[in-house]
Amino acid sequence: MTPVAADTAGSRGTDPVVDCHAHTVPVGLLEEISNRADGIQGFTARRTDGEWLVEPPGGAAPLQLHAKMVDAELRQKWCADQDVSVQVLSPWMDIQPTDAMSPTEARDWARRLNAAMLELADEGPLKQPVLATVATHAPETAAEDLRDAVQENGMNGLLLNTNPPGQPDLAASDLEPLWAAAEDLAVPVMLHPPTDGPSSRLPGIDGFGNVFGRLVDTTMAASRLILSGVLDRYPRLALILVHGGGFLPFQSQRLDGGHRLPPLAASELERETPSAYLQDLYFDTVALSSASIRLLTDVVGTPRILFGSDYPFTLGGPTPVRAVHDAGLDDVDAVLGGNAHSLFTRSVHA
Repeated sequence: MTPVAADTAGSRGTDPVVDCHAHTVPVGLLEEISNRADGIQGFTARRTDGEWLVEPPGGAAPLQLHAKMVDAELRQKWCADQDVSVQVLSPWMDIQPTDAMSPTEARDWARRLNAAMLELADEGPLKQPVLATVATHAPETAAEDLRDAVQENGMNGLLLNTNPPGQPDLAASDLEPLWAAAEDLAVPVMLHPPTDGPSSRLPGIDGFGNVFGRLVDTTMAASRLILSGVLDRYPRLALILVHGGGFLPFQSQRLDGGHRLPPLAASELERETPSAYLQDLYFDTVALSSASIRLLTDVVGTPRILFGSDYPFTLGGPTPVRAVHDAGLDDVDAVLGGNAHSLFTRSVHA
């Protein structure tokens, strides 16, 4: 990945600002769907009141896309206003393959989504890295498709649902080929909770899903990955936990305590404690206050922190770059861009 040139550095720092966590929906894909009376692989889309209305397969309620989700000019203006040099683009989670799709449908849709996302890489003045989507319904083909996305199409990593369709959870043994492929390709895997994850079944969660539910889903998914030995089997795997890693980095000692007792004590790890694996994970700065960002760096170390905004969602905070600057870090440029640049240039196609 070569996302930025030296003259694109943010005015508040000396190095380019790389936003590793930003979502979009390719308008070209929406237009393609809307031009078909029966949609594509269960997805339908139409314009309404100047915005797009998308209905996923499986009978889910129609979703209205804010203009910022699809309008490249609005995204570029936001980047300029926030002093962001380049964004690592991810598709919106709600347009990834769903459980309602067959493996064939899901794979076809993931390929279409990747092709549409790649068209966005050159939409602005700078080359924008793009994360791939794969259909986890059939892990062997998912691994193959990740290889194609990276080696043949030049995509820069993988966006993976923490509650992967077609699988019981991320620690499922069927997903081993995908972990192996990501490690071999040396591309990062961003773990992102879905809109409707396991936490949505918690009593009283209505209204709190985006506030705390997503953090629960991320915390549980990452904890299960650690305890299942995935990080032991794939020590070079680069996993990014969004939203600051949920509660995991701040409550990892409780995970250590749980590992000393049944039933978690049954998990055999190569390291003494589960918290020892935090040093192998990456964490973004989304929705964290300056004080929390400072605490996160104290817990996991500055090299493991990546700047993120969660654009275009308002929960990401109104001035995410300023929040990092105000954290009083020793190496603010590393967090705002240097760490992301190093991480995304590890891939075999760089």
